[in-house]
Amino acid sequence: MHKVLRYLSAALGLLICGMVGTTVVLLNSLSVIPESEGAVPLAPPMVNERVNVLVLGADAGLLPGGKRGPLRTDTIIVVSFDPATSLVNVLSIPRDSRVRIPGRERLDKITHAHVHGGIMLAVSTVELLLDLPIHYYVRVETDAFSQLVDTIGGVDIFVEKNMNYRDPYQDLVINLRMGQQTLDGDKAMQYVRYRGADGDIGRVKRQQAFLLATLKTALRPSNLLRVNELVSIALSNVRTNIDAATVLRHLPQLDQIGPDKVQMWMMPGTDGWINGGSYWLLDNDALDNLLSAHFWHNSLEETKEVTVMIRDATGNAAGQRVAQALRRRGFNVIGLETVPETVEKTRITAHQRRDAAGQMVFRALGQGQLVSEAGARNSDVTIVLGLDYFR
Repeated sequence: MHKVLRYLSAALGLLICGMVGTTVVLLNSLSVIPESEGAVPLAPPMVNERVNVLVLGADAGLLPGGKRGPLRTDTIIVVSFDPATSLVNVLSIPRDSRVRIPGRERLDKITHAHVHGGIMLAVSTVELLLDLPIHYYVRVETDAFSQLVDTIGGVDIFVEKNMNYRDPYQDLVINLRMGQQTLDGDKAMQYVRYRGADGDIGRVKRQQAFLLATLKTALRPSNLLRVNELVSIALSNVRTNIDAATVLRHLPQLDQIGPDKVQMWMMPGTDGWINGGSYWLLDNDALDNLLSAHFWHNSLEETKEVTVMIRDATGNAAGQRVAQALRRRGFNVIGLETVPETVEKTRITAHQRRDAAGQMVFRALGQGQLVSEAGARNSDVTIVLGLDYFR
């Protein structure tokens, strides 16, 4: 029984770092959730690599006639778990962030990615935005959120001000009074969705505060006895590709997760208007500094000393994209040439036994065969991009 409780506690610890609804995702992963939208294939993390989870809070708005519209993502969070330290970094992305969505002609609000292409396009958009591989996803629908909060007995939190709002098109009524209180499922949903004068950013801060408060509540021993109820809710309202094997693989590290191991961040930027639309306009330099310090494997200070030569043998001009991505990571790309004949496999060569430099490039690309040689070249590392390369 002790091992079971330990397993459940660790699973709860990992998931609650992403969003309150994800409290039950790993428990639910012991069975398969039907994928009505089709498969969402994602590559698992490499050994000792950070584990990145995209958490989506989804809600279907009301169309004319009372019909439910497509799922929209009001909450977008990336949870990055470092197995080496058991640290969890949580990045909240405002739903109105103006970003590039693959396949779309113009920059758009990131919340529209899921509307246009479901989980897969939401994942691709976040990967492009952060230059970060997403290994797992969790999508929690509104109904599950409220039910899960009720199941764990509500969440104790201080509501910082009176909150009143009504939107018939979203079937949303918010009516909260200021003060310390225990929020049930309905009131918890009102709290995390409220968007007052402080806009999307105020809502993100409330969501982050709610996550930490929920973590303390969810890990109470009494909630570990409610597994059957939690799983039942998740079966109909939570979709994820996390399975039981993933939990077991990280169990020793997950057992160490607590509120003191969680760091919360928000996408740097500012409110702005473009062509009559309200957006969260990203501060790209500040974003890259944040990613470098807390989400990427190596800092910009480390990578700037590494020189890289790229030889593109893909036949599809992938070298330009790779050069751009590596420069964003801080690498000194000193050359890019196109090879007339294609090769099958991507190869990363560290010259003069600069194995640490080779590892940095390998982790930034997330693929390829890494080799080391003693001979000297003009660069520390040479990349030969093959047909197997994808980005």
